[in-house]
Amino acid sequence: MNKVILLCLSLFTIVFSQDFPDSWSQSYCTYDIGVAHAAATYSLGFGIDNYCIYERDNDTIAYDERRFDIFARLGLVKKIEMEIKYSYPTSGIVGIKYQLLENYIDGALKLGFGYMKGTRVGKITDYVFDFYSTFIFSKRFYKNVALYIAPKIIYSIHARDRQEHSDRAAVHIFQYGFCIGVALGKNFVILPETNWLYGDNEGVSYVVNQFGIGVDLKINQ
Repeated sequence: MNKVILLCLSLFTIVFSQDFPDSWSQSYCTYDIGVAHAAATYSLGFGIDNYCIYERDNDTIAYDERRFDIFARLGLVKKIEMEIKYSYPTSGIVGIKYQLLENYIDGALKLGFGYMKGTRVGKITDYVFDFYSTFIFSKRFYKNVALYIAPKIIYSIHARDRQEHSDRAAVHIFQYGFCIGVALGKNFVILPETNWLYGDNEGVSYVVNQFGIGVDLKINQ
């Protein structure tokens, strides 16, 4: 338990101590199935992915960047699990997962809150607050092979820099989409997946695609 607390503190220290990057984005990868950890069981994971965003009206690529995630999950009580994730370069996410279904199909609801910061122009900074809701459905076809599908909704508030001398209002962005992935393994799990998100930023419709691969190591207490 002390290791998990230390990791959580380290991740948030990294998020708050970094300089503002010129290019920044959240990582929307799921790297998870519809089963919650047992109480006092935790896992540590790492993932790497691309972040590609483009306008829905044409094929113009805004940018295609690489991202990575470090995450930890802890079973609190039966069917309830906590997750903390650091997404490079400056995003931190805390989530709670509750397992709703089991047996033939496993299903869970994960609610999360994320914070991110980044520079738009010069030293003008956006402070981004994200609210995540994700349903995760998974089906194990073999002992160590499972398919998972995760529809998700993300609501983001981009607050202006407190030192910005303007009356710019906060930007509110609503995104929706899904994830499809495969979980290979039981205690050491390999998780290749793809994510698609659709959104509208002040009249500009766009699509985010992230393809990533993660690994998750479960540790029993």
